[in-house]
Amino acid sequence: MKSSKIFLLFFLGILLISLGLLSGKTADKNLNDLQLTKEPSKISLPVNPSVSLAEKIVNSNRKRVLVSKILDGDTVETNLGEKIRYLGINTPEKGQPFANEATKLNQDLVLGKEIYLEFDIQTKDRYGRTLAYVYASGIFINLEMVKKGLGVSETIQPNIKYQDEIVNAQKEARDKCFGIWKGLCSQEENGVLGKKDICVKIISINANAPGDDNKNKNGEWIEIKNSCQNQISMDDWLLKDSSASNNYTFKSFVLDGGKIIMLYSGCGNDQTDKLYWECPERKYAIWNNSGDHAFLYNEKGELVSDYQY
Repeated sequence: MKSSKIFLLFFLGILLISLGLLSGKTADKNLNDLQLTKEPSKISLPVNPSVSLAEKIVNSNRKRVLVSKILDGDTVETNLGEKIRYLGINTPEKGQPFANEATKLNQDLVLGKEIYLEFDIQTKDRYGRTLAYVYASGIFINLEMVKKGLGVSETIQPNIKYQDEIVNAQKEARDKCFGIWKGLCSQEENGVLGKKDICVKIISINANAPGDDNKNKNGEWIEIKNSCQNQISMDDWLLKDSSASNNYTFKSFVLDGGKIIMLYSGCGNDQTDKLYWECPERKYAIWNNSGDHAFLYNEKGELVSDYQY
């Protein structure tokens, strides 16, 4: 009888050990299954090894959207109706020189494609558009627009994450006379590009008016000089800053040889050596105290001078 009890206890012990091993294996299997189901959720972005900035967002969790419409060279719309404005750059607006070329390049780069959005400090502008650095097929689109000479650097605090790279790309495009910079260059007989000898140039910008710039717009101005001896008709010439909103068109104006014209940002009566941007005045002043870029185009849409501070 005693031996029967011992046998029974031995059998129950073996059974309990077997059940423990089995439950352990099941738990390990469930854990492995859980890990396998998590793994595919990682996002891997398409990368072009030659684009260093695009590589920075590999395996990062960025917002992904589909582009369904091109609005211009620096703005697109997604299939869900969200408008995306490229950070750090500005491209020519509709009706301005090289606007069509900028829009076409943007279309070739992103239309109908999934793009990845990288954000800076501020993610929305005053129009409700999403502000982003955009990547498609491994290309940093913001940078590419500037590299091709169809966009310029637009530094707006606090979104300056890649501004050094964008400014360097602009310098390279300007030196090579790409896109909008073509007007500053001449084609030599041997095919080498040289700098044009241009009479009319922007020589100075006084951006910081005394007191509140928005209440003292004529406290800021831009100076343009004709360094040649002959008169230059500036009829239909365009002056603009790096934004999309500030443009001034010269009307029936002639700049005498060796003379300087001062264009004030506010309202006033035009004279031979003084012009005024707009009457009635706008809400805001023209030139940013922290830095800006002025562009002067002739009646043919050729860039004849630029000035950055």
